Amino acid sequence: MADLSVRAPLDAEGLVDALFKRVDFKSAGFDRVVVLPRVIADTDSFAIDHDVVIWHCGSPSQPDWNVKAWVWRFALSLTVVNRDPDLNYQLCSFLHETISRWPYDDSTEFGRVGAIPDNPMFELVAIGDIVTTKTAVVRSCMKLIQAGSPR
Repeated sequence: MADLSVRAPLDAEGLVDALFKRVDFKSAGFDRVVVLPRVIADTDSFAIDHDVVIWHCGSPSQPDWNVKAWVWRFALSLTVVNRDPDLNYQLCSFLHETISRWPYDDSTEFGRVGAIPDNPMFELVAIGDIVTTKTAVVRSCMKLIQAGSPR
């Protein structure tokens, strides 16, 4: 019998990117959202005129369940940067609600989110690691995503 845990890893970045491409920020009232898969050199300039959502996936790992070898867990780091504290909170609330619905969404070509075992809300954080502008508002959170790889 083959070892069920030996299989290609989940493409967490592909999965999260596909799910973010489904989000209709404009119809939710957020006209200036830019979604970035990491902090880039232009993050400061984007934050002047836009609401910036930065995400990063940790390395997927398999829980110790050999019977469910297609199940993976990874950390999803999210950061929201803009210049309006009220709008920042509203966008974070929208993202929290949207991501909380991912386990109920249709599958993507990269797999499907099955559960979010740890799903905290965003909190205010120091801005120094993200942007240099002193007028930015930065909220961040780390969610634990459980997803199934495509079959």
